[in-house]
Amino acid sequence: MPDLKYLEQHVNNRFGTSAAPEIDAAMLPETGSQHRLLWRKSSRNEARICVDDSDIARAVLSEITNDEDVYIPVHPLEEERWRGESLKESGVISVSASYRTVFFEPEKGGFLSGLDFGRHAPMIKLHLENPLPGIDGDRRITKSRVEKCVGLSKVLPEILNDDPLGEQIVTVPEFLGVATMDHGVLFRKLPDRDLYPLFSLYSVDPSAPNVDSHIVAKMKMLYGDKSEMAAVDLGSQLARPLVRSLFSGFRAGFSMEMHAQNVLIEPGSDSLINIVYFRDLEGVVFSNKYRIENLLPPLFVDCENSELDSNVGPMSRWFNRNVDHDLGRVFKASLIELARSGYFGKREYKLGVQSIRKVIRECVDEAGLSRLDRYGRLLPVSRSPYGSGLGKGHYYRTTFR
Repeated sequence: MPDLKYLEQHVNNRFGTSAAPEIDAAMLPETGSQHRLLWRKSSRNEARICVDDSDIARAVLSEITNDEDVYIPVHPLEEERWRGESLKESGVISVSASYRTVFFEPEKGGFLSGLDFGRHAPMIKLHLENPLPGIDGDRRITKSRVEKCVGLSKVLPEILNDDPLGEQIVTVPEFLGVATMDHGVLFRKLPDRDLYPLFSLYSVDPSAPNVDSHIVAKMKMLYGDKSEMAAVDLGSQLARPLVRSLFSGFRAGFSMEMHAQNVLIEPGSDSLINIVYFRDLEGVVFSNKYRIENLLPPLFVDCENSELDSNVGPMSRWFNRNVDHDLGRVFKASLIELARSGYFGKREYKLGVQSIRKVIRECVDEAGLSRLDRYGRLLPVSRSPYGSGLGKGHYYRTTFR
């Protein structure tokens, strides 16, 4: 199986993710370029440091701190911003599909060099003070955001996995966050499993254009030349594990940004998707009003953190966004790839759409979320997951409900 970093950087047709920003080409993930990593020394007393209860969190923290200082890595696009400050070079990075989340490779004797992260390089989310050219969104790592992400790492996995709908979802821990007033970082450890980024499911490897994408190869393996049967089962193979995982969050009052960039999958031996890995907690929102209405205890009630504000507006709006915008693009891209490959014809394509719709309706009923399942022909979808609610945003067509 190809390496996760290779898949992340090269087997990605960007469907459902942001288009490439106008930055130095060497900073685009598909180049696979390596960059030196500089670390900025800051006062430990002025930093907000959040850790979970894991051994790896304590080990990394001990590597980047001393009694007085903490070292925070600097994104290569931000090096000029810190010119003249105390910077230390240690390790190299290569950029992932999100541009600010990077694969880190320690160097001998440098930061994190003595730690065992397993088969996958650790991923670090780096601070960007300004939006990337042509891509909206606040990409700073603030004190409130590290508190939010590490806090959710502690509570969200248990909440999701206590629900039968969450039997196939694993939350990738963001085990350590450090932030000052103007700079921050989040550390993430990937599981020691065979992993595909969700967008690599339906993307063709440009170095092997005549080789089937994973979804085409897997459906052929499972169904052979019975492409009509594959289309009828597409909802169960593709949509069900993703939608049930998403709905385990909604049943607890959480909206998770399960778009193609934020999800990893582990293929099954006899299924398209065995395990769903959700790997970005920054865009998660939750509603205490919804939780209380459903006889669930409120969360973070004594926490004075704007990022953990539970007044997020109607949950039906978030439901629309997550189903039709985030996952809808994944379903559409998968169908397009199955048709492009020739495995699906027009009839199979139509049956595939019907199958996904059927499964989503079944999952809505199973989850008891019919009151959130309110939609029109065109749905308003917010561009940004941040802030205290959803603005008008743009509109996205309902295809799979």
